[in-house]
Amino acid sequence: MNPPLQQADSRIPICVDLDGTFIRSDLLLEGVLRFLRHRPADAWRLIPWTLAGKTRLKSELARALPPPAAAPPVNSELSAWLHEQKNAGRTVILATASHRDALKPIEGLFPFDEILCSDDSINLKGETKARLLVERFGEKGFDYAGDSSADHAVWKHSRKAIPVFHSRARLEAMKSKYDVDRTFCTNSTSWPHWAKALRVHQWAKNLLIALPFLAGHHFHTVWQLAGLFAAFLAMSLCASGTYLWNDLLDLEYDRAHPRKRDRLAASGRTDLRKIILVSLGLVAAGLAGGFWLDPTFGLLLLGYITATLSYSLCIKRIALADIFLLAFLYLSRIVGGIIISEAKLSFWLFAFTFLLFLSLAAAKRLVELQLNAAKAGGAIEGRGYRAADLPAVSGLGIAAGVASCIVLGLYSNSQQVLALYQSPQWFWGICVVALYWISRIWFLTHRGEMHDDPLVFAIRDRGTWLLALAGLACVLLAHPTPS
Repeated sequence: MNPPLQQADSRIPICVDLDGTFIRSDLLLEGVLRFLRHRPADAWRLIPWTLAGKTRLKSELARALPPPAAAPPVNSELSAWLHEQKNAGRTVILATASHRDALKPIEGLFPFDEILCSDDSINLKGETKARLLVERFGEKGFDYAGDSSADHAVWKHSRKAIPVFHSRARLEAMKSKYDVDRTFCTNSTSWPHWAKALRVHQWAKNLLIALPFLAGHHFHTVWQLAGLFAAFLAMSLCASGTYLWNDLLDLEYDRAHPRKRDRLAASGRTDLRKIILVSLGLVAAGLAGGFWLDPTFGLLLLGYITATLSYSLCIKRIALADIFLLAFLYLSRIVGGIIISEAKLSFWLFAFTFLLFLSLAAAKRLVELQLNAAKAGGAIEGRGYRAADLPAVSGLGIAAGVASCIVLGLYSNSQQVLALYQSPQWFWGICVVALYWISRIWFLTHRGEMHDDPLVFAIRDRGTWLLALAGLACVLLAHPTPS
């Protein structure tokens, strides 16, 4: 419990920074990301706005779009302390470099006595903020809570410093320079948080790179396994980088989602700049590895990244186009496996995997529709679907799933199977297993028991693993012959 305030303390106002201090985010960065998300065709405008200075950039971004529906996450520990201080009679003032028109999302988060902010002519940051606060309250006439290097200009003139950061080294440096009242931590991130944000569990999708190698029975070419593993890592790094991009562009929608609000970017557990740097580093490392393995594979990764970015910026808002693009993104893994393993191009493999992934992409979208069907209008935020589209999406997914099993059945009677297996009649068992599995996926989807990503569900589902063992048994009974 905090000690009672001295009478002198109660007359000293507390001035609080916004970005990274009171909220665990940055409204300017969020404004740039929202602009890219909603108006990708106008992205070029960011260049002249930035060249004209931060004041111009902030004012243009603040007016370019309506405010987001969900508020940014608050530093709950700092907010609770500010409530205590306000109840004890102290004046609490928000002093932020954010533009006044960008502050609508934070309305109602705290009853500030006054808000000092940037406008079309002033960027209230660093020395400019320090001068204004000294003019208003006098030298050493206020306490100040901040988090960035620019706040040192303000702390020099404040009575007490209230730093908000996690680094112990920074805290010790602060104590040697200023009279530190108390400190507050930003949310720290651990490896599990990053592993979840990078979707490491989704790397299992990239094992599809090995499918052409296995389907062609290239079991004797051990040297190709090293290339396939390197290709798997390169594609996984690129995929994780693009997952972070998607999270950054979907901030406002994720915060309104009951589960996605806990994602690294939406929750404010770490700085948005750090997420941007990590995402760029992962993509750069993945591309470098891809081009080193094979220039054609590197170009495939570049196309994959471009398609994923297009999906995040606009295609995910177009009904049906998003489902087809997701299927093609899955198919790109098969193409990558063909490039690296030098396997023969197979129409059967292409047709089967595309139809199967089209079915799974439709199931993924149907789960979202089911979750949002009860909302007013039945629309999904940031998507091009309505609740009335449930039957159409379901019909497309079931039809594509059944069609994939038909293609597999036709393949089982083809010359390729006769050449690859000594007892090809057992291959029919795989068709039965596949049809049962896809039917089960859609059965659980209609029951509302499906994860919002069917492949994640499959990885965790015991029934899927049992069916996979049954399919493997059919392959072994068919006696595959090395190519």
